[in-house]
Amino acid sequence: MTPERRSTSEATHALPLAARLLIAAAAVCVAGGLAWASLCVGVSRLFASHAQRARAPQEAELATRLTPADPDAHFARAWVLSNAGDPAEARRAYERALELRPRDHVLWLELGKLLERVGDTEGALGALARAAELAPHYAQPRWQLGNALLRAGETEKAFAELRRAAESDPALYPNLVQTLWHGGGRDPRALARDARPATAEQTLTVVQFLIKAGAASDGMKTLRESGAQLTPEARRSLVADLIAAEDFAGAYEVWSEGRAGAKGTFTDGGFEGEVRTDEEGFGWRYARAAQNIQLSLDSDAPREGARSLKVEYAGGSEPSAQAISQLIPVEPGARYRLTFSARTKEVVTGGPPYVQVVSASKSGEALAATPPFPPSMTEWQELSLEFTPPPSANAVRVALRRQPCASSPCPAFGSVWLDAFELRRL
Repeated sequence: MTPERRSTSEATHALPLAARLLIAAAAVCVAGGLAWASLCVGVSRLFASHAQRARAPQEAELATRLTPADPDAHFARAWVLSNAGDPAEARRAYERALELRPRDHVLWLELGKLLERVGDTEGALGALARAAELAPHYAQPRWQLGNALLRAGETEKAFAELRRAAESDPALYPNLVQTLWHGGGRDPRALARDARPATAEQTLTVVQFLIKAGAASDGMKTLRESGAQLTPEARRSLVADLIAAEDFAGAYEVWSEGRAGAKGTFTDGGFEGEVRTDEEGFGWRYARAAQNIQLSLDSDAPREGARSLKVEYAGGSEPSAQAISQLIPVEPGARYRLTFSARTKEVVTGGPPYVQVVSASKSGEALAATPPFPPSMTEWQELSLEFTPPPSANAVRVALRRQPCASSPCPAFGSVWLDAFELRRL
């Protein structure tokens, strides 16, 4: 043993027994105190958590008594009191929590929300501004502040805070657009200006909002001026919204970008292109899962090109169902002639097939129709019809359907071939 260690050991043993016992007792007391404090904190947090779940003010009060210096306990009590309809006590509890933890933005945020609910607008704006200052990159403090400013009539400041919130959390952008719309007096031009879309996705959000709000033309103007490049999925979604809003010109503009063809004509009138059943637009729409109707592209003796469309009826089906259809933009009041070729084989039914043109508007007004197809046309026959869209119709739908039967059910059997559809303005 070194001299130094021997000296220390001798000094320790030299202490009186009473002193050594006192040191040991002090150590036990300190350890016990720490254990008790830890136990109090644990129990207090347990009471606070359960108080919030059960909304029990008594348990929240007990939590603050166990740990009066714990801001979380006071926060839990404030939250419970606020939800229990005691805003005055809740405010005092929030303020006590803030005395203990003054730089907690969540405490300032909740206090601000409480103050606005009780009509203290000035206090609420101050608390919410402090929350935003303490957490400048968090979305919720600015979002709450922006909405409070909007309700207080400070529109410009409100819009600035709401935009900053949406920059922090892009998921808030659709909410921003809706808030700007109502806060800006439902003015389409003001919305396009104030929303400031920075991405193609945000531009689409603004455009689709305007379409659904009844301002499709303003939405399309916003899209054109933005120069945004939409994904195929976004384009399909936009086309569907425009068709639902009956803005067929806008829908065709979006749908036809990059496609061959001209407005007012058939798309793929000879059935040479790819078959799509999941796209809303201006190409052929083929019935999906139609009962006892089978569609196929047939390369055996087409009228022109490499193939025609074959429609096979094999039992009971709904006569009014459209086996195929196509939406076509037209000029209201103009005169059009539709021509196509058809042949049939052993069609047996009380509701024979025919081709009809109807208005694409919700009224679905019938404009023209061919006579019912004969049961057997072994050679291709060219059929035609003429129609004039009414002033309210800037698009028509051409469809293959069956006439209603005199009785139900109305089965059909046999095959129909179609080819060489063409629409000309007279």
